[in-house]
Amino acid sequence: MDNYKLIDALRQLNTRERTRFRELVHSPFFNKNRKIQRLTGYLLEYAPDFQDLALNKEQAFAAVFGAVFPFDELRLNNVISDTLQLLYEYLTQCALEQEQPLKRAYLMKAILQRRMDRHIPHSVRRYQQLLDQTEGRSHQYYFHRQLLAGQMDRYALLQEERGYSEHLQEMSNTLDLYYFCNKLRTACDMASRNKAINAGYQCHFIDTLLQAFEQAPGWLRQEPALQAYHQTLLMLQGEDTQNYQEVRRLLYHNPHVFPREELNDLYDYAQNFCVKKINSGQTQYYEQILDLYKEMLERELLLRNGYMTQWTYINIVTTGIRLQDFEWTEQFIHDYRERLAPEVRDNVYTYNLAALEFERKNYQQALQSLQDVEFSDAFYHMSAKIIQLKSYYELEETEPFFSLLEASRKYIRRNRQLSDYQKQSNAGFLKIAGKLNNLRLQRGLSGNRYLRQQLRQLENELIQARAIANKGWLRQKMRELEE
Repeated sequence: MDNYKLIDALRQLNTRERTRFRELVHSPFFNKNRKIQRLTGYLLEYAPDFQDLALNKEQAFAAVFGAVFPFDELRLNNVISDTLQLLYEYLTQCALEQEQPLKRAYLMKAILQRRMDRHIPHSVRRYQQLLDQTEGRSHQYYFHRQLLAGQMDRYALLQEERGYSEHLQEMSNTLDLYYFCNKLRTACDMASRNKAINAGYQCHFIDTLLQAFEQAPGWLRQEPALQAYHQTLLMLQGEDTQNYQEVRRLLYHNPHVFPREELNDLYDYAQNFCVKKINSGQTQYYEQILDLYKEMLERELLLRNGYMTQWTYINIVTTGIRLQDFEWTEQFIHDYRERLAPEVRDNVYTYNLAALEFERKNYQQALQSLQDVEFSDAFYHMSAKIIQLKSYYELEETEPFFSLLEASRKYIRRNRQLSDYQKQSNAGFLKIAGKLNNLRLQRGLSGNRYLRQQLRQLENELIQARAIANKGWLRQKMRELEE
């Protein structure tokens, strides 16, 4: 039964969710079909992996219909399909539990439809309280405010109040806020993706919207969420540093305005602006990237379910090293070790600590950090070998250098975890590094002219190569040999 969508869906539930799904299946409000109840009970006996050989269609049919009936796959499939639909109902209920303002909106709609006037004041207050407690004051907040205002205007009409309705005006105002905010947010997403992958997204009417925003009433233009998205879009559309600085100011002073996911996106846009500046040669923007990381760390935006991704951890360490902010970087490496997922923690921590010690020119310490550590991931295994090779080179440890060089070549040829690009870039590094060390050993045995000629050939080889890891370090070592 492994190929059934129902089994696949059940695997995604944790222990508590499986218990609650069983409860829903046995709730007469949601289900009165005993066949579904029996099938669910049978399947959940094989949780959580549902891989047991005893889990098969024949046994499932017997559990649902009884052993006296001949096996009928079509009848079983019908029950499986109905059970899957009930599981979808359960997932919908779970999602709705996370959207309390939306639940309150549907309750208000039901109360208004039934003319339950005595219940409306309390429901309105509770709806407003939920909105006040909701994270962020962005497009979703405006959406619910206009929804509430519309329901209150509907209530006023049911009371046959024909005078001026403040609720209608509120509905119009908040609808404008919702539209402007959501449209600007979408435009930012499109502009960012167009830059990253040349996607060709077209945000229709955006020029008209930007012009309208500039001419809009003050109460609309002064909303922090709209200001942030407006400024971010201008930043993404151009190269003006002032737009970037204004985005930074708005994010720093208004973190409470945005839900976590939106705030992460806005910080990503700011970082991408800095990366583009760096790629154009303005390396001073590395400081800006590290400052953005520090703000995100302070606000715990880089954690998902309590953990930080290994790539975010590496990027932060790499940025700190590049700026030679060694003290802060070392503190970060230690402080956030336990925030890495357990399955990658030791690999990531050890590799980054060794990388830091190497950049500090503590080559022996870098080698010691990697001593007796067996990396389970091929990427970290190869990256650690490169740190060891560079350390041996700096320490002029010739024999260990060439011994590790040959072992690394064999590892690349035999390993199946490394991608073709990783194999090519690492093999390219080994090739150039080996030649470079040979030239250094010959420096006192051959004339300067011969050495310079060989270095020029090696530099041309480096330039023409499609992919070589640690190009910057190789170039630096070539320049040192020329001196």
